[in-house]
Amino acid sequence: MEKQQLRTEMLARRQSLAPDERERRSLAAQEALIGSPAFAAAHQILIYIAFRGEVGTERIAEAAVTAGKGLVLPRVVKEPRGLVLHAYSGNQAALARGAYGIMEPRPEWPVVTPAEVDLVVVPGVAFDRTGGRLGYGGGYYDRLLPMMGHARLAGLAYECQVVEGLPKDPHDIPVDGLATEMGYTDIRGDR
Repeated sequence: MEKQQLRTEMLARRQSLAPDERERRSLAAQEALIGSPAFAAAHQILIYIAFRGEVGTERIAEAAVTAGKGLVLPRVVKEPRGLVLHAYSGNQAALARGAYGIMEPRPEWPVVTPAEVDLVVVPGVAFDRTGGRLGYGGGYYDRLLPMMGHARLAGLAYECQVVEGLPKDPHDIPVDGLATEMGYTDIRGDR
């Protein structure tokens, strides 16, 4: 199946969840990630702010702050296309609407280098059990992930977004683990 067709199908699947069901599943997926060895070992965690029905990250942020871990958020830069990482307090009220209508850190917030991040919570339209990820097609995370060095990459999704196999391109970076409402799967324990 072509990537764009698969994106359309998977986004429709995600949007078909009733709001209360989506919230319940989102919380369960976040708790699965919080209970993972990857979360326990991390000192600096890059999260995202949920957009258009994605699994949320509010509970992850809360648990990280409570545990004394640092939080990092990406800010979209359209030209040159990429993501800039900023320190984040966990206060969503301090965010500003950025590119594509996504809530983001303000440009004046302290910048964090990719080398400082231990765990990247990776959004996606679909994932597979081998760590494959299908993004939205903008390439922002495709450009960021190769710079993340030693950081573990954890996909965060609803179980309905997990498929048998995804088309893979040479530039695609697989995730090391995947959290859904069904639990956390450590895909690459050797990383």
